[in-house]
Amino acid sequence: MATPTTPKTFIIDCPWCKAKVAALEHGHGTKLGWIEGPEEPYGTTLSVGECPNCHTMLAGESHQVGFKGYDSHEDIWTDVVRIFPKPPKTFSSYRIPKVVSDSITEADRSLQANANIAACVMLGRALEAVCRDVIEKSKTPSKDTSTTAKKIKPIMLGQGIKKMKEIGVIDDRLFDWSQQLHAFRNLAAHPEDVSISREDTEDLQTFVYAIIEYIYDLTDRYEEFKERLAEKAQKAKKK
Repeated sequence: MATPTTPKTFIIDCPWCKAKVAALEHGHGTKLGWIEGPEEPYGTTLSVGECPNCHTMLAGESHQVGFKGYDSHEDIWTDVVRIFPKPPKTFSSYRIPKVVSDSITEADRSLQANANIAACVMLGRALEAVCRDVIEKSKTPSKDTSTTAKKIKPIMLGQGIKKMKEIGVIDDRLFDWSQQLHAFRNLAAHPEDVSISREDTEDLQTFVYAIIEYIYDLTDRYEEFKERLAEKAQKAKKK
């Protein structure tokens, strides 16, 4: 009589169960190779499976960060990060600062690991970086080129939120959302006995995505739209 085999599983975050689950693996693929230029190895695994609780199909990626015989005594892989359903948010604007992109990526990974406090800290970091970028670009260039000019301290989140409202970058509703994120970020960043729910963290994440899209992606689309209209008007004049 054949001995039943234990089904293969992989640990992944289920967005509907809002928890880490041992997904029943239905298939996987692994790609190994070398990055040209620095000649460094890389490894990526794509796993596809099913949540054992709600039976939602799940897919996630894992990346190799340690290579046996190259830089480690054994092969080391990252935790599986869900890419389906509800994959990480992507943006189209090239103007988004790297620190913003890195912060929201870390926030998403923290959220998938149920590290809600860490996710709030990263979301606050992302919004603070947005504030600094937007406010810096709105300033009139200074005529003071002396080396003794007073060094300006980097703007902090609370001050940045108020300044963005003053210069008309965000409206009252976005300002209120920003204030809420600021409050959660402060709670998360200090060594107090606090608990932040996943639901609240996901709402804050949605807001940060919305404000980044509003400030960068939609602005780019609007500028492209105006350029097309101007080109059409110019062509119409020539006819």
